[in-house]
Amino acid sequence: MFTSGTPGWLRMFFMAATMLIAVPTGIKVFSWCATIWGGKLSLNTPMLFALGFLSSFLIGGLTGVMVASVPFDIHVHDTYFVVGHFHYVLFGGSALGLFAGFYHWYPKMTGRMINENLGRLHFALTFIGLNLTFMPMHELGLLGMNRRIALYDVSFQPLNVLCTVGAYIMAVSTIPFVINVLWSLTKGEKASRNPWSALTLEWQTSSPPIIENFEEEPVLWSGPYDYGIDTEAEEEKETVAEMLAEVGSESR
Repeated sequence: MFTSGTPGWLRMFFMAATMLIAVPTGIKVFSWCATIWGGKLSLNTPMLFALGFLSSFLIGGLTGVMVASVPFDIHVHDTYFVVGHFHYVLFGGSALGLFAGFYHWYPKMTGRMINENLGRLHFALTFIGLNLTFMPMHELGLLGMNRRIALYDVSFQPLNVLCTVGAYIMAVSTIPFVINVLWSLTKGEKASRNPWSALTLEWQTSSPPIIENFEEEPVLWSGPYDYGIDTEAEEEKETVAEMLAEVGSESR
């Protein structure tokens, strides 16, 4: 829009409208940080991908504010800066979030725990590859390298080599992911109904859930914000709940 020949007053309108996107986006980021603040974090694979998502999405959002400015956007229009920004938002802000959700829900879906070592390896390779691929693109764009070209100036070669190495690392990162998914499906440790000590209702049923989820009304052991449940205490409560269920079924 900024380079399409529109009059100056219309450019200013679109610039202001585009920059307004930063308001709800900033609220989202602060909401995520506030959710984490003061929590008892366990840096397992889902949490690592969630933190990776947050940091990558933040970088994509900050560069998005930059390209919302007319003078800056005219300079980097159709350059690799736009490619880097776009992929930090879409890959960092989508793929990492999807991986976090997949690893988090895998025990509930399959009844098996993932292998944490393979999961952490998958995260490390993905996060390093992502930043090594897309971060240099911002510098390439500032230096004037256009997108969608087959040949480029030799001065751009070192940064392009870094991007290529990062892309290969991201490709390799899928190997431990596939191995982890397939191996854990048959050989993984059996998951309890609430392996993450979560508080919401879906973690109060078996893993995987039975038909219609619950045989009877589930029991919540804590309030909605009582995070940091002690694992041993949770296991004792599960035992008590099973005993109560057995007594209730016998009385019926």
